[in-house]
Amino acid sequence: MKYRIMEQTRPGGLLGQVYREVLVPAFPANELESETGIAETLEAGLGSLLVAVDDAGRPAGAAFGRWSTASRVHMLTYLAVHPATRGHGLGGRLLRDALESWRERYDPCLVVAEIESPNAPAVHEAYGDPRRRLAFYEAAGARVLDLPYFQPGIGGPHLRVKGMLLLVLHADPSFTQQRPDRLAGKALRTFMEEYLEASEGRKPADWDAQALLKAIDQAGGIPMARKDPGS
Repeated sequence: MKYRIMEQTRPGGLLGQVYREVLVPAFPANELESETGIAETLEAGLGSLLVAVDDAGRPAGAAFGRWSTASRVHMLTYLAVHPATRGHGLGGRLLRDALESWRERYDPCLVVAEIESPNAPAVHEAYGDPRRRLAFYEAAGARVLDLPYFQPGIGGPHLRVKGMLLLVLHADPSFTQQRPDRLAGKALRTFMEEYLEASEGRKPADWDAQALLKAIDQAGGIPMARKDPGS
């Protein structure tokens, strides 16, 4: 089966079908924002959706990313392929095309992604093997940031997702020039403050959020590894 990858930067189009057929089966409900939220991001010009379609025009996979103008950080928010197409290299192709498109479009200082840690207390294996997912990103060159990371709660702090990893998929060399195994945290700090407030509706002031921001601010930069530091 051959697939064609299309990029969508406005709402409408294949978004509804992608959301129902690709994203909903791939993510737990507490990790997946609403279709309306994704559409609003596209409408604001702050995101793009890459869709892989088969010969019949049906979506087989998708990558959605969100751009932060203030921090110049781009997040790969969701990457998923339809269960029937897994294991055929489509996810890797989507990731490569997405990174290439976003580097050209935004010139980001960082591209990051969040995934479930294989060592999380509660692992949602119904949505895919977290070990294979981490290996997939590591094979693409991703580095794991040594942070007490959680996914901001979609709708409030009480809905945060613990046991997550934050990955670096691309970093401008100026952010690692002191040591290749550490990342300068200034841009990421700006991004995380913005991300937390946008998701949870208020500025982060609780202990967990402050611990995360303090770890981002640590002297000498944030340690980066090729695997989960907690493994």
